[in-house]
Amino acid sequence: MLFSHSSARAVCDHPRNVPDDVLARLADNGGACLVTFVPKFVSPAVREWDLETREAAELAGVDVRDDADYRAFSFERALLRPAPKATIEDVVAHCEHVREVAGREHIGLGGDYDGVDAQPLGLEDVSGYPRLLAALADRGWSDADLAALTAGNALRVLGEAERRSSEIARTRGPSLARIEDLDGAPAPYDVTAANATR
Repeated sequence: MLFSHSSARAVCDHPRNVPDDVLARLADNGGACLVTFVPKFVSPAVREWDLETREAAELAGVDVRDDADYRAFSFERALLRPAPKATIEDVVAHCEHVREVAGREHIGLGGDYDGVDAQPLGLEDVSGYPRLLAALADRGWSDADLAALTAGNALRVLGEAERRSSEIARTRGPSLARIEDLDGAPAPYDVTAANATR
């Protein structure tokens, strides 16, 4: 199991983050949680601001599911009530927590630099990685811990998924199942029956 862009729910209560009971199971299944840097996933203050902004948007009749409308509303609201800033320390707290609960073999980094408009202070771009690693080293992370965090664990999990996929392909072959068969729902259009009448 690989959580590619999630952090620790115990540190910041966001539904995209992983609860402790699931983090603890990563040791059994060989998976990893790749701590993301998305501000509302790592900072409780940013998460609270986002929840308040969503509530205000809904009260104003803005469809929060419409990304463009919600972004515009958030931008306007931020002019009057600026959003708090996530920091590198928020990310450090998630790394420490995931390592404590899941173990050093089950943590990685999923920064999400191409997925959000802002990053935590100190991690504004990839040049912040050395600052993050130095902060973790200051907290006792060894070189081996940092190597596992930055690439080793993610490569291990992805390699195992690739190995297992190849094994399944060799022993089982491709699936011939159809969505309709799996869902138990009738097909909207039966191609076989239509072709039989031609």
